[in-house]
Amino acid sequence: MKELFYLIIISHWDNFLKVDIIEGRKIDAFPQSTKVLVDIFRSTSTMPLMIKNGARYIIPTKTVKEARQIKKSNPEYILAGERLGRRMPGFDYGNSPYEVWEEDFKDKIVVFTSTNGTKVLDKIRNSGRIFIASFINLTATVDAISNEPYVSIVVSGRPDGVADEDHYFAEYLSARLKKEPADINSYLSRIKKSKGARRLRMMGAREDIEYSLKVDSVDFPLIFEEGKIIRSQ
Repeated sequence: MKELFYLIIISHWDNFLKVDIIEGRKIDAFPQSTKVLVDIFRSTSTMPLMIKNGARYIIPTKTVKEARQIKKSNPEYILAGERLGRRMPGFDYGNSPYEVWEEDFKDKIVVFTSTNGTKVLDKIRNSGRIFIASFINLTATVDAISNEPYVSIVVSGRPDGVADEDHYFAEYLSARLKKEPADINSYLSRIKKSKGARRLRMMGAREDIEYSLKVDSVDFPLIFEEGKIIRSQ
């Protein structure tokens, strides 16, 4: 009887899932947990599409200078990214799911930098496994991490404050992981009306709102491993 009780307790803890949402820009010490980096407008929506369209892997960099240095040493690499939403001079691509939706990245290596996502990624790189997620690869990510004991959803934010669209996604992802009821259409509607969406419209990037919210367009999770963003097996 004691042995049976022990097995029941262990099974309970195996099925236990702790989920928290962390503002990546606001803290410097992160818990040891499985991380999900979130920057749906637009880094964590653009990168899954690059891999889907054939890129071998993505090298994320914290700074534009580092990205340019890698490109200089490897002229065949693709240079992509932005600062404050705008493609940097000399870059092959910006940071836009709409722009890369049908682009051919077959066998390419992409060097990628962004205002928010890659900076926060650099901060969390030594604090546990890291997944890259948005609505683009939502279900694949949920399936990949649903058995993890502790998941931290790290929202990237913006230099001028909170990115409300990231928080809406994080709340929905948390509900999915905890198997709580959540209406995805309600969350998508809120995001379309968010400050982040309004900002993209003002920048002339209206299409990126729609393309960032194409749920499950990518059927695999993305992970950051040994300095590279790759498809998770």
